Amino acid sequence: MISESTMLGDDFEDEVLILLKEFKNTTVNSAQRTELRTDLEALLVRRKYISFHAHHRQYLITRVGTSYLYDVPLYRRGYLSNFRGKRVRVVCLDSGKYKYGYRAGLICDSPPDKIVEKPQRNKHNYSFPGYVKQHIVIYKSPRFMVIQANHSIQILAKFAAKGYIETTGWDSILIDGKIGEPIATLRHNIDGTIEGIKISWYSTPSVYTSLREAIDELKGKL
Repeated sequence: MISESTMLGDDFEDEVLILLKEFKNTTVNSAQRTELRTDLEALLVRRKYISFHAHHRQYLITRVGTSYLYDVPLYRRGYLSNFRGKRVRVVCLDSGKYKYGYRAGLICDSPPDKIVEKPQRNKHNYSFPGYVKQHIVIYKSPRFMVIQANHSIQILAKFAAKGYIETTGWDSILIDGKIGEPIATLRHNIDGTIEGIKISWYSTPSVYTSLREAIDELKGKL
């Protein structure tokens, strides 16, 4: 799966990016948007982009017309395996309930410092997403971090049903540094108890006597 930390902003100026920018400025369900989507699909075919469907947890974007650049590791399997050692553009072009339609095409060779030869498997090498810098940290241990929910920022999450974290009604977000991903949202009650719910679609909330108990119970239960 692609992690948010390896997603690069799509700043490669070419015909595809120009059309993507035009597409984003159209109104949903408008005739212009439909026409531009058809033109975009045709352009991607001409540029030899591959087409595939996958769960949003694997490719993270879910909004039609959004894109990012990605340096494909040398160990990559699956749809992008033919692009190992290359930088590609990934585009979401079809919406869906769980699986979305993606296109991916070659941009250039990956810069030497961006080539990843093998996955990092050090279980003690914990890491946290860059967006935590935009939040107030409520709790931090070597593996876990709890950040205050910033309702003005939409956070992508591969395990969330909608592709992003629903923070409405919740006070904070629990992040597991072992996987580098958010795993739950929390509500801090006046009596000191913590109500928590995993961000996966099948979750139901539970009440815990303390923040530490909530973390211990919620970890590893995506």
